[in-house]
Amino acid sequence: MRDVPEESYSRKKCTSPGGEPLAERIDGRSYIMKRPKRWHQRIVRILKEMIEEYRKANPGFCEVRTAPFGLTLAGGMTYLIPDLCVILDRRKLTKCGCSGAPEIVIEVVAPESQYMDYRIKLTRYRKAGVKEYWIVDRDWDHGYVYYFDDGEMDLASFSGALGSRVCRGLVFDFSRLKRKK
Repeated sequence: MRDVPEESYSRKKCTSPGGEPLAERIDGRSYIMKRPKRWHQRIVRILKEMIEEYRKANPGFCEVRTAPFGLTLAGGMTYLIPDLCVILDRRKLTKCGCSGAPEIVIEVVAPESQYMDYRIKLTRYRKAGVKEYWIVDRDWDHGYVYYFDDGEMDLASFSGALGSRVCRGLVFDFSRLKRKK
């Protein structure tokens, strides 16, 4: 993720799905995001399918969104675009995304996003009130979940599974993410 001068990207450009590069803003500073690779999109698609399976079996409001859906946090000073997020409170939804913390955020780590996903975003999501932060790391073939309410963390290899504490019954079967040979 490349750091860019603040003045070069307005919020409109940060959220533009057109030819403009996508950018995230943290504490008023903008960072251009690289376009995801095919493997990254495949993992996001499979994770979304797992959440959709859960949604179909469990009545109630549950909004599942993928990038470039954005989150406005910290009074508008931070704008993040997670790979996936789960929102259980429809009042958080706006015309342009989500205002406030979704219940679950999932990031699929790319080599160029490791520092941002493991350090910067983890801290921002925790401070914003996200209940669970999932990191899927293809290079290490592991999934991590940070349960911010409990201050705990779990991990599973891509042959195991982890469950959500926010959405009881939602289980991520990481074996479905294994690389195709």
